[in-house]
Amino acid sequence: MSEAMDRAYTDHADYFGAEASPLCEQYSELLPAGCRVLDIGIGQGRNAMPLAHRGCQVTGIDTSTVALEQVRELAANEGLDLDLWQGSFFDYDPDEPFDALLCFGLLQTLSRRDGASLIHRLRQWTRPQGALFLTAWHVDDPSFDTVSKTWERRGLHSYVGPEQQRRLYLARHEVFDLLLGWQMVHHWEGLGPEHETEHHERHDLRR
Repeated sequence: MSEAMDRAYTDHADYFGAEASPLCEQYSELLPAGCRVLDIGIGQGRNAMPLAHRGCQVTGIDTSTVALEQVRELAANEGLDLDLWQGSFFDYDPDEPFDALLCFGLLQTLSRRDGASLIHRLRQWTRPQGALFLTAWHVDDPSFDTVSKTWERRGLHSYVGPEQQRRLYLARHEVFDLLLGWQMVHHWEGLGPEHETEHHERHDLRR
Protein backbone atom coordinates (compact mmCIF):
# COMPACT_ATOMS: atom_id res chain seq x y z
CA MET A 1 0.00 0.00 0.00
CA SER A 2 2.72 2.48 0.92
CA GLU A 3 4.58 1.70 -2.33
CA ALA A 4 1.45 2.47 -4.34
CA MET A 5 1.02 5.76 -2.51
CA ASP A 6 4.70 6.59 -3.02
CA ARG A 7 4.13 6.25 -6.78
CA ALA A 8 0.95 8.31 -6.65
CA TYR A 9 2.57 11.12 -4.69
CA THR A 10 5.58 11.09 -7.01
CA ASP A 11 3.38 11.40 -10.09
CA HIS A 12 0.91 13.97 -8.73
CA ALA A 13 1.78 17.11 -6.79
CA ASP A 14 -1.75 17.31 -5.34
CA TYR A 15 -2.97 13.72 -5.40
CA PHE A 16 -5.93 14.38 -3.08
CA GLY A 17 -6.35 17.99 -4.17
CA ALA A 18 -4.66 21.22 -3.19
CA GLU A 19 -7.39 22.56 -0.90
CA ALA A 20 -7.73 21.68 2.78
CA SER A 21 -10.85 19.96 4.00
CA PRO A 22 -13.63 22.54 4.39
CA LEU A 23 -14.30 21.09 7.84
CA CYS A 24 -11.04 22.54 9.11
CA GLU A 25 -12.16 26.02 8.13
CA GLN A 26 -15.80 25.55 9.12
CA TYR A 27 -14.74 24.53 12.63
CA SER A 28 -11.59 26.61 12.91
CA GLU A 29 -12.52 27.53 16.49
CA LEU A 30 -11.69 23.93 17.42
CA LEU A 31 -8.21 24.40 15.90
CA PRO A 32 -6.89 27.60 17.50
CA ALA A 33 -3.30 28.77 17.33
CA GLY A 34 -1.13 26.86 19.76
CA CYS A 35 -3.25 23.72 19.86
CA ARG A 36 -1.58 20.36 19.33
CA VAL A 37 -2.90 18.61 16.22
CA LEU A 38 -2.24 15.06 15.02
CA ASP A 39 -2.82 14.51 11.30
CA ILE A 40 -3.09 10.74 10.75
CA GLY A 41 -2.24 10.11 7.12
CA ILE A 42 -0.81 13.57 6.49
CA GLY A 43 -0.29 12.85 2.79
CA GLN A 44 1.12 15.87 0.99
CA GLY A 45 0.09 18.22 3.78
CA ARG A 46 -3.05 19.80 2.38
CA ASN A 47 -4.59 20.04 5.85
CA ALA A 48 -1.45 20.21 7.98
CA MET A 49 0.24 23.12 6.22
CA PRO A 50 -2.59 25.65 6.63
CA LEU A 51 -2.90 24.66 10.30
CA ALA A 52 0.82 25.14 10.84
CA HIS A 53 0.55 28.58 9.22
CA ARG A 54 -2.26 29.34 11.68
CA GLY A 55 0.10 28.58 14.55
CA CYS A 56 -1.00 25.05 15.43
CA GLN A 57 1.61 22.57 16.62
CA VAL A 58 1.20 19.88 13.97
CA THR A 59 2.37 16.29 14.14
CA GLY A 60 1.88 14.25 10.98
CA ILE A 61 2.23 10.51 10.46
CA ASP A 62 2.15 8.58 7.21
CA THR A 63 3.43 5.32 5.79
CA SER A 64 4.65 7.05 2.62
CA THR A 65 8.23 8.30 2.75
CA VAL A 66 7.63 10.28 -0.45
CA ALA A 67 4.73 12.17 1.10
CA LEU A 68 6.72 13.01 4.21
CA GLU A 69 9.68 14.18 2.14
CA GLN A 70 7.37 16.48 0.19
CA VAL A 71 5.81 17.91 3.35
CA ARG A 72 9.22 18.35 4.95
CA GLU A 73 10.43 20.30 1.92
CA LEU A 74 7.31 22.48 1.85
CA ALA A 75 7.61 23.21 5.55
CA ALA A 76 11.28 24.14 5.22
CA ASN A 77 10.57 26.46 2.27
CA GLU A 78 7.80 28.21 4.23
CA GLY A 79 9.64 28.39 7.52
CA LEU A 80 7.32 26.01 9.36
CA ASP A 81 8.18 23.41 11.97
CA LEU A 82 6.17 20.18 11.72
CA ASP A 83 6.85 16.99 13.64
CA LEU A 84 6.77 14.20 11.04
CA TRP A 85 6.74 10.47 11.79
CA GLN A 86 6.99 7.69 9.20
CA GLY A 87 5.07 4.48 9.84
CA SER A 88 1.68 2.93 10.54
CA PHE A 89 -0.71 4.24 13.15
CA PHE A 90 -0.43 0.75 14.70
CA ASP A 91 3.15 1.57 15.73
CA TYR A 92 2.62 5.16 16.78
CA ASP A 93 2.67 5.87 20.51
CA PRO A 94 2.36 9.57 21.45
CA ASP A 95 3.61 10.80 24.81
CA GLU A 96 0.35 12.60 25.55
CA PRO A 97 -3.10 13.13 23.97
CA PHE A 98 -3.70 15.83 21.38
CA ASP A 99 -6.10 18.76 21.33
CA ALA A 100 -7.38 17.73 17.90
CA LEU A 101 -7.05 14.75 15.56
CA LEU A 102 -7.51 14.71 11.80
CA CYS A 103 -8.34 11.33 10.28
CA PHE A 104 -9.26 11.88 6.64
CA GLY A 105 -9.11 9.04 4.13
CA LEU A 106 -7.85 6.25 6.37
CA LEU A 107 -10.76 4.31 7.84
CA GLN A 108 -12.03 3.13 4.44
CA THR A 109 -8.67 1.50 3.64
CA LEU A 110 -8.75 -0.83 6.65
CA SER A 111 -10.32 -4.14 7.53
CA ARG A 112 -13.24 -4.17 9.94
CA ARG A 113 -10.93 -5.35 12.72
CA ASP A 114 -8.25 -2.75 12.02
CA GLY A 115 -10.93 -0.08 11.78
CA ALA A 116 -12.03 -0.92 15.32
CA SER A 117 -8.39 -0.68 16.42
CA LEU A 118 -8.12 2.75 14.84
CA ILE A 119 -11.24 4.01 16.61
CA HIS A 120 -9.81 2.80 19.92
CA ARG A 121 -6.61 4.73 19.30
CA LEU A 122 -8.51 7.86 18.30
CA ARG A 123 -10.19 7.80 21.69
CA GLN A 124 -6.88 7.30 23.49
CA TRP A 125 -5.08 10.03 21.56
CA THR A 126 -7.67 12.79 21.99
CA ARG A 127 -7.62 14.72 25.26
CA PRO A 128 -10.87 15.31 27.16
CA GLN A 129 -12.83 18.09 25.40
CA GLY A 130 -10.58 17.62 22.36
CA ALA A 131 -11.85 17.46 18.77
CA LEU A 132 -11.88 14.61 16.26
CA PHE A 133 -12.28 15.26 12.54
CA LEU A 134 -13.16 11.99 10.81
CA THR A 135 -14.28 11.04 7.31
CA ALA A 136 -15.26 7.59 6.09
CA TRP A 137 -17.05 5.87 3.22
CA HIS A 138 -20.57 4.53 3.43
CA VAL A 139 -22.73 2.08 1.53
CA ASP A 140 -24.29 4.77 -0.67
CA ASP A 141 -20.93 5.39 -2.34
CA PRO A 142 -21.18 4.39 -6.04
CA SER A 143 -18.09 2.21 -5.65
CA PHE A 144 -19.87 -0.03 -3.13
CA ASP A 145 -21.89 -1.91 -5.75
CA THR A 146 -18.81 -2.76 -7.81
CA VAL A 147 -16.56 -3.61 -4.88
CA SER A 148 -19.17 -5.73 -3.10
CA LYS A 149 -19.71 -7.81 -6.24
CA THR A 150 -16.12 -8.23 -7.41
CA TRP A 151 -13.93 -8.17 -4.28
CA GLU A 152 -13.70 -10.83 -1.59
CA ARG A 153 -15.93 -10.18 1.40
CA ARG A 154 -14.12 -10.21 4.76
CA GLY A 155 -16.82 -9.02 7.13
CA LEU A 156 -19.69 -6.57 7.29
CA HIS A 157 -19.22 -4.22 4.34
CA SER A 158 -15.51 -5.09 4.42
CA TYR A 159 -13.67 -6.32 1.31
CA VAL A 160 -10.21 -7.17 0.03
CA GLY A 161 -9.26 -6.77 -3.62
CA PRO A 162 -6.27 -6.70 -5.97
CA GLU A 163 -2.88 -6.28 -4.32
CA GLN A 164 -4.58 -6.76 -0.93
CA GLN A 165 -6.37 -3.44 -1.16
CA ARG A 166 -8.97 -2.98 1.57
CA ARG A 167 -12.31 -1.24 1.49
CA LEU A 168 -14.50 -0.66 4.52
CA TYR A 169 -17.92 0.92 4.14
CA LEU A 170 -20.05 2.06 7.07
CA ALA A 171 -23.76 1.39 7.21
CA ARG A 172 -26.02 4.42 7.41
CA HIS A 173 -25.66 6.09 10.82
CA GLU A 174 -23.19 3.42 11.98
CA VAL A 175 -20.79 6.16 13.01
CA PHE A 176 -22.97 6.92 16.03
CA ASP A 177 -22.20 3.45 17.37
CA LEU A 178 -18.49 3.72 16.55
CA LEU A 179 -18.21 7.04 18.38
CA LEU A 180 -20.56 6.27 21.24
CA GLY A 181 -19.90 8.67 24.10
CA TRP A 182 -18.56 11.50 21.92
CA GLN A 183 -20.46 14.76 21.60
CA MET A 184 -21.26 15.06 17.89
CA VAL A 185 -20.72 18.64 16.76
CA HIS A 186 -21.14 17.94 13.05
CA HIS A 187 -22.70 14.97 11.29
CA TRP A 188 -23.33 14.67 7.57
CA GLU A 189 -23.82 11.64 5.34
CA GLY A 190 -23.82 12.31 1.64
CA LEU A 191 -21.81 12.17 -1.55
CA GLY A 192 -18.95 14.48 -2.34
CA PRO A 193 -17.57 15.31 -5.79
CA GLU A 194 -16.68 12.35 -7.99
CA HIS A 195 -13.04 11.30 -8.00
CA GLU A 196 -11.27 10.03 -11.10
CA THR A 197 -10.50 6.54 -9.85
CA GLU A 198 -11.18 3.03 -11.03
CA HIS A 199 -14.52 2.84 -9.23
CA HIS A 200 -15.55 6.52 -9.49
CA GLU A 201 -15.79 7.10 -5.77
CA ARG A 202 -17.78 10.01 -4.43
CA HIS A 203 -16.85 9.32 -0.86
CA ASP A 204 -17.88 11.67 1.85
CA LEU A 205 -19.03 10.96 5.36
CA ARG A 206 -18.04 13.74 7.67
CA ARG A 207 -18.07 13.90 11.42
